[in-house]
Amino acid sequence: MKKILFNIREFLWVCASEVEDWLYPYRNRLTPEERFEVRVKDPYTEETYMVEELIQSLNQKVDALYDDMVWVKHMITEHEKLVQLNPKFRVKKASESFSVSGSIRSSKINT
Repeated sequence: MKKILFNIREFLWVCASEVEDWLYPYRNRLTPEERFEVRVKDPYTEETYMVEELIQSLNQKVDALYDDMVWVKHMITEHEKLVQLNPKFRVKKASESFSVSGSIRSSKINT
């Protein structure tokens, strides 16, 4: 019973679609594939290119940045491991610093 109702509904939808196209003839609608075939002009370089080419080039740039980010994150973890393993590489605290601002704070001259 449900299949019969579905087929009737689908047939009526096709008929309504044909009537709509007959009343409002917008046959020049772009399909999803054709939307990416639109040419765009770059305002800075006056160069025309396809939207799909632009999307692909931006995806390549994002992929390259992601790869760089992963590499930097890996290097940071390696350096953190080296700092933990080697006691020579100790980061000084602000109170141990020999900078001018550190000495002023410790002598309380400018408070």
